Amino acid sequence: MTEHKVYSADHHFFHHSMLEWFPESRPFSTLSQMHEFMIEQHNARVSNGTDVYFLGDFAYGQKVDEREVRKVFEKLKGRKHLITGNHDNRIALGLRWSSPPRSELTVKDGDRRIYLNHYAVRSWPGFYNGTYHFYGHTHGKLPSHGRSIDVGVDSWNMAPVTASEAIARMKLWNADFDTYTPERKSVITCAEENVPEDEQYIPEMRNAPGYGGSTP
Repeated sequence: MTEHKVYSADHHFFHHSMLEWFPESRPFSTLSQMHEFMIEQHNARVSNGTDVYFLGDFAYGQKVDEREVRKVFEKLKGRKHLITGNHDNRIALGLRWSSPPRSELTVKDGDRRIYLNHYAVRSWPGFYNGTYHFYGHTHGKLPSHGRSIDVGVDSWNMAPVTASEAIARMKLWNADFDTYTPERKSVITCAEENVPEDEQYIPEMRNAPGYGGSTP
């Protein structure tokens, strides 16, 4: 692999419920099997000189043995950096990361700029200057738009991905790769304007069954 930076998210080491919630991407009988496979997938793509950006939720559980988390962490190759997620507690934050954990970061990867966040952002820093956006959190269940994509392991066979691979998927999957613009040209001033431009506003929508409202 010629690229020296890779990206991933949402490993959820030690989180047993992941085996029940995501059987398609995690068809394992035990956590040990899941851990072993994810470590193998990681190390097959990473060398000790690779910068690896984990976009949150490295491990899960308040009662997890800190020593066991460290054992898993030390088995993973690369210079490891954490973009914090909602499940990254003191144990995850206290691991030997190669840089201080942070909630967001923009990195340069070759001639590309990439905004990293655990969460999907609709309008991210550098959006209008061609910056890409990688995120996690949604475990492959959130449709991607424009120049953004989920780099979580559930979407990538439990392995980290390069920027080139992630961007290639954007171009293939995101029909609005070249056209996605989350902001309007003018300020939204009423409910009729607060819908996608290709949809018609229906006042009854807010009271329709399925929208959380009540029928008058």
